[in-house]
Amino acid sequence: MKIKIETAVKSKKGLIVFPLFQENLKKLPKNCSEKVKKFVKTQVKAKDFEGKDSEKLFTYIDDQKTLVLGAGETKKISSKIARELGAKIGKSVKAHKATELTVVLHDDFECFEQEILEGILMTQYVFDTFKTLDKKKKKKELEKINLVVSKSTKNLRKSVDHAIDIVNSVDLVKDLVNSPANYVDSAYLAKEAKRIAKENRYKIRIMGERELKKLKAGGILAVNKGCNRDPKLIVLEYRGAKSSKEKPIVLIGKGVIFDTGGYNMKPTGGMETMQQDMAGAATVLGVFNTLKKLGIKKNIYGVMPVVENLVNEDAYRPSDIITMLSGKTVEVTNTDAEGRMILADALHYGSELNPDFMLTIATLTGAVSVALGDRYCGLMGNNDDVVKKFIDAGSEVDELAWQLPIHDDFRKKMDSEVADFRNYDRGTGRRAGSAKAAAFLEKFVNKKDWIHVDIGGTAFTTDPKPYEQKGATAHGLRMILKMLEA
Repeated sequence: MKIKIETAVKSKKGLIVFPLFQENLKKLPKNCSEKVKKFVKTQVKAKDFEGKDSEKLFTYIDDQKTLVLGAGETKKISSKIARELGAKIGKSVKAHKATELTVVLHDDFECFEQEILEGILMTQYVFDTFKTLDKKKKKKELEKINLVVSKSTKNLRKSVDHAIDIVNSVDLVKDLVNSPANYVDSAYLAKEAKRIAKENRYKIRIMGERELKKLKAGGILAVNKGCNRDPKLIVLEYRGAKSSKEKPIVLIGKGVIFDTGGYNMKPTGGMETMQQDMAGAATVLGVFNTLKKLGIKKNIYGVMPVVENLVNEDAYRPSDIITMLSGKTVEVTNTDAEGRMILADALHYGSELNPDFMLTIATLTGAVSVALGDRYCGLMGNNDDVVKKFIDAGSEVDELAWQLPIHDDFRKKMDSEVADFRNYDRGTGRRAGSAKAAAFLEKFVNKKDWIHVDIGGTAFTTDPKPYEQKGATAHGLRMILKMLEA
């Protein structure tokens, strides 16, 4: 995708779009041609166009497809509205089957160019990797964007590159999460991690079953026992801080390639999209795909435990007692509470890296979607200041988050009568399930600052936002990047 910044309209190909605030109608952008100005003024005079948020005008001017979009009131502009405006432009491109787009921006859009571009680019995503019947039909795709502004600056170029890098990583996460488990398995994720490490010159360590047995990572090994493919613990290391001694941030992503629920098998209707259960690991890979490009000035580890939760004669069972990497023992009361088992080992591993703080991101519970629906992810942790910063970062990029409490009673519910802990509260497990899962994870953070992001309700959707599609959303990626930048 080529994106050019220009100070005058040069191209007469494809679609040209003029997004206008209500206040812009009397003073159109300098780059509007006289014919465009006359067209808009005629429509305004006839009261057929007032610049309201939902309004559109379409015409041909000098044989070029021309679209005028209402952007509402200037005072109401926000990053969310700008991104959704970009989504409207992006969808218009697809509707008109244009391969080239020119967007003429009024000065009032200054500082929101990145969000507009993100909206345009994110709507272009199509998951058709496994389509064969349509391959012969050559589809028209957007190839070039001309961004026309009154003044080109280094900051604007940086914002444009920023948008490209972020959306490329969003698309990577979506591809990984949308792909079925017979294609994206543990070996595939390891290969993808190696590619990212090589391209960015990160250090990488990939541990298979042999190494995990030496490490005594009991939680990861137990969950994968029903699978004949190797489990993995993938560790990426990025050094962006000025000092190598600066404490790192550890990002931990749940990588359950496919989750049947094990012997506590998921019901019919609950398993068909379980390839999404590695969305946490995919998100961490997406973050690392972007870190160096954005120049994040932090030392960061990415830790991804990768397993499959299947059923055979070797699979772990309810009532099994597992000795974890930390040496603590866990009574398995539900094999479908597998994500917390592998994250617990990863948390202990991460705590030994002397972190500033740790973050776990996972499609951990269905309970979070009952509590918060499909627009908010759940946030929990042991440092309210860090939690608040993540909530604020999420609001900036329209990846909403809501803090859930970890009550002391929830912590007690995770104690076991026959082991140190149990992985699921059998008595009231369906109540406050997200917070209880976090209460279990908290037992393995070893007094380090830690935050948990539960994307169980937001990683995959049937009700997409304006700039999304059905399926994977990459929710959490842009929130984490915004936080790391700050």
